Amino acid sequence: MILTLVATITARNGQTDIVEAGLRQLVDASRAEAGCLQYDLHRHQDDAHVFVMIEQWQDSAALAFHQATDHYRHFKATCGEALQGVALQPLNRIA
Repeated sequence: MILTLVATITARNGQTDIVEAGLRQLVDASRAEAGCLQYDLHRHQDDAHVFVMIEQWQDSAALAFHQATDHYRHFKATCGEALQGVALQPLNRIA
């Protein structure tokens, strides 16, 4: 079953550029993963500290694989302290 994930990522004050650069590095590497169907980065129109990643994965195993990749772990290691928070909304398409 296709899994959609909406990740809302909020950068700490003064850390927006670091977070954006880290997220941009994730895009191409994540899109190249076999189970990735969509991986699109957005910035909130009214709050430059807020980024939204809209992801679609072939299934939960593909998402788990993604979360174990070197590029995902590198983002967490290099940008983790720059994040104020991350909210994940896993969704299943029903229509």
